[in-house]
Amino acid sequence: MNIVKLVVFDLDGTLVDSDKTVIRILNTIRKDLNLPFLYQKDINFLLSLGGEEMIQEIIGTQNDAKKYLKIFRKRYLEDPLINEQLFDGVINYLNYLKNKDIKMAIFTNKPKNLTIKTLKRHKIDNFFRYIITGDDVILKKPASEGLENLIKMSLIPPKNIIMIGDSILDLKAANLLSIPFFYHDVSSNQEIVKSKIVKIFNNFNDLID
Repeated sequence: MNIVKLVVFDLDGTLVDSDKTVIRILNTIRKDLNLPFLYQKDINFLLSLGGEEMIQEIIGTQNDAKKYLKIFRKRYLEDPLINEQLFDGVINYLNYLKNKDIKMAIFTNKPKNLTIKTLKRHKIDNFFRYIITGDDVILKKPASEGLENLIKMSLIPPKNIIMIGDSILDLKAANLLSIPFFYHDVSSNQEIVKSKIVKIFNNFNDLID
């Protein structure tokens, strides 16, 4: 493998275990609509969709998806995020990369305000030289537009970049530019093409030499 000069991270499900927050807020909306409570095990595979697609599937409405996505994001922005935590080894790995002078970036479909809120809540915002969110691109993941922007911003070619994510969306975006992909396997409920993955792990400490 080539010398790594930039590590690109997805956010939710990769660095931050935010599923409980997302499900709790979604259930407040379902309660408003007199819909039954949903459990994490029942909808884990839908959480990586994000945006309107997630709302359509979980709230069960297509006509009002934009309306309820706006409500969801407003409640998320107001939430204290007390049930969220970083995954095992995240801080150790970020410090490891920092000490090796390897640049770090966030590439997420999440809106910018919620991304910044999440990074600051977990006190990891200062680690990242570049942050690309769903607000910064025309085409979100699985499109590679965000990665292309990071390549232009950092002047680092794909061969010297790795991407770390937890979903098929992350994998597809990385594969489009032949960027090596490390799969954070914490849910084991998505169909991932193992042959397209350089490394599979479930604890960031395993990535430290």
